[in-house]
Amino acid sequence: MVALAISTIVFVALAGTLGAALRVAGLQKTRTQGNEVATQAIEDLQRLDYDHLGVCAPSPGTAPAGLSDPVYLVNCSSPTYAQPCAPTTGQVPATSYSCPRLAITYQVRRYVAWGDGAHTSKRLAVLVDWTDQAGAHQVTQQSSLRSPDQGSVIGLPPPSFSGATSVLVDGSAASASNPVRLVAGVVQSQVTFNAPTTGIPDNVFVSFLTLSGGSPVAATLELTQSATPGVWSAILPAGSSQFSFGAGTQYITFIAVRSADGKVNSQPNAQLVTLVDCQPGPTNCAARPSPPSVGSVTVTPSSPHIDPAGLLCGNLTVTATASNLTASDSVTASFQTLTGPYTVALASTNGTTWTAVIPASAGYHFAAGSQPIYVTAAQAYTPTASPAEYGSTAAAVSSPLTFGGACP
Repeated sequence: MVALAISTIVFVALAGTLGAALRVAGLQKTRTQGNEVATQAIEDLQRLDYDHLGVCAPSPGTAPAGLSDPVYLVNCSSPTYAQPCAPTTGQVPATSYSCPRLAITYQVRRYVAWGDGAHTSKRLAVLVDWTDQAGAHQVTQQSSLRSPDQGSVIGLPPPSFSGATSVLVDGSAASASNPVRLVAGVVQSQVTFNAPTTGIPDNVFVSFLTLSGGSPVAATLELTQSATPGVWSAILPAGSSQFSFGAGTQYITFIAVRSADGKVNSQPNAQLVTLVDCQPGPTNCAARPSPPSVGSVTVTPSSPHIDPAGLLCGNLTVTATASNLTASDSVTASFQTLTGPYTVALASTNGTTWTAVIPASAGYHFAAGSQPIYVTAAQAYTPTASPAEYGSTAAAVSSPLTFGGACP
């Protein structure tokens, strides 16, 4: 009886010790699972490239310190969410979801936030919460990465134009009936450029085509901010030989730049500017013989699909028809992106049909919505040609494209 009593006491003690050990092992296992869920959640974020690291909606609850500036993707009209516990093919990370593991439900919250005020880096964080027999627990994992290039810093809105820009010729709006007069390529009219801005740009420029060494090239003129913040202007006085122009038509583009983060925005002036030759004097004006012209401008597809980061799902093809040009002349297409304006060159074998492809692989970020593409043609300066070419320009605009949808 004494031996049995002693054995019972020993076995009870061993059972208590074994039970405590099993509970500790169980708690350690649930924590190990929690860390595995967190690792899986952050690795799922890290599979995305920098441009696609963002959210369409913030994670529920109060964001931890340093994670309160979410990185929002630009195209969230119909997102397909992805999360590791129920794998999908979506490119938008789910910010919260549940992971059941061995009778424990792990609640996951994920954060993608800007790491600095200039939006040149992103912070990733995962918080995993669960409750077991010992109470509530939480594990976290964090990571960060920097933008691979300036073009990927799309989070901070660029400076913009708060109203209509204007080009005035001798004090009145530029038009076909109020052209810029030229003599030997030198302006004989005072041309004034005005632009209202917001978003604190450091510099504002106008861009147009001029002649340099016999070739049409893009040139810029810097505007000056007036005493009223956000109001910019510049004057190209009559008789100024700063630039040499060819006759024809042009869209004048205004460009706002903020040097703090390199953000750029552009806006073509709404009205075409017409330039005419005045020979031999400033009142004897006429159009150049056989100037170039741009007819139809088509872009396919007309409703391009973009992914949540604003990147094209497929290539865009720009086609323009022109007359009085040769294949050695110049035709370009300009468009607006989230990181500023871009221009691509069109090519031709006969001088009549010009084409260019804007490839999805180029990495341009487009905002969802509508915008046209502007096409500009320019002759090389060859006065000995028959008929002579004088560096004349021509401009046209496509029908607005509608960017949106989702990648098929």
